[in-house]
Amino acid sequence: MIRSADPESFAVFLALRNVRRRCPIAILQIIDQLEALIENSRRVPMSSLRMVDFNAAREIIERLRINVPASIIESERMLQERERILKAAEAEAAAIVEQAKRRAQELLSNDALISAAKREAERIVLDSQLAAQRRRDEADRYAAGVLEELAEKLHVISRQVENGLELLRQNLEPSRPERPEQKE
Repeated sequence: MIRSADPESFAVFLALRNVRRRCPIAILQIIDQLEALIENSRRVPMSSLRMVDFNAAREIIERLRINVPASIIESERMLQERERILKAAEAEAAAIVEQAKRRAQELLSNDALISAAKREAERIVLDSQLAAQRRRDEADRYAAGVLEELAEKLHVISRQVENGLELLRQNLEPSRPERPEQKE
């Protein structure tokens, strides 16, 4: 957790954290800020090293730690939405089947219409099963699309974080100046 001597900047950080939790794209923005911090930092003369504001870098990394779980929560929300759609489709199918059974009972009361009622009930049951299957398929395609998109975003974010960390590691390694060969 970031602890700042300045309570106002800490309050701003908390407000930003709450806003960022609602936006999975915030991770990309935070990575851009980390990159800008590194790019705008002072260079160490005669080396590839840079002097980075430790507190600013630590704050950005903490914001990343906060926002990555928000992306995971978003994927869980998508799965719950899929389950809700499936349950609604199953409930609708059950209601259609019940309606078909009631209609079949009404038709069965008349002996002359018994065979027609059975055919009608079977048709209604088959139609409701097909409708329920179509709804399940639509819900699965929707959920798969959303999860694939989220997986791609997380993959991009992961690559960017790895690249940022690699750059930081390279900047932290002591550079060894090349020495010209001595001639005898």
